[in-house]
Amino acid sequence: MVEETAKVLKVEGDIVWVQAIQQSACGSCQAQKGCGHSLLAKVGQKQIDLPVARNSLDVQVNDQVIIGVPEQAILRSSLIMYGIPLFFMMVVALLSTAFEAAEGITILLSFVALLLGFVWVNIRTQTLDFEHWNPKLIRKLDVSHTHIPMCEVE
Repeated sequence: MVEETAKVLKVEGDIVWVQAIQQSACGSCQAQKGCGHSLLAKVGQKQIDLPVARNSLDVQVNDQVIIGVPEQAILRSSLIMYGIPLFFMMVVALLSTAFEAAEGITILLSFVALLLGFVWVNIRTQTLDFEHWNPKLIRKLDVSHTHIPMCEVE
C-alpha cells in the first residue's frame, strides 16, 4: 500500500473529499528564490481532490489523514493508460514496416494508432469496476507529533 498525507476538504456522509499535501522541502528553503527546482515545483503543482471512503474514522474538515492506494492499482493503471496505446502503436508500426509502407506513412499510421489506443482506453475504462483500486482512508494524522523542523541555510 502506497501511503500519502492528505487534508480533508469536506465530509459528505460516508465519503470524505481529500487533497494531497505536497511533500517537498521547496516551500521552507531559504534559497527558493534562486532555485530552479522550486520554480519547476510551483509550475507543475496541480491539486486534485479525491473522494475516499470514510472507513468509520471520525474526521473533520482541515484534518490531516493518511490515505493508501494499493500498489497493484498503480501498476495496472499505468499499464492500461500507457501500455495499451503504445502496444497499438508498435503493432501498427511493425505491420506497416512488414508490408513495406513508406516511412512517412508508417509514422502517420503509428501516430493514429497511438491516438486510437488512448480513445479505446478512455472508452474501456468507463465500464471497468475500479472499486478495489480506489484510495482508502487509513488513519487520522496527529499533527502535533509529526512536525519535523526543516534546516535553514544561512
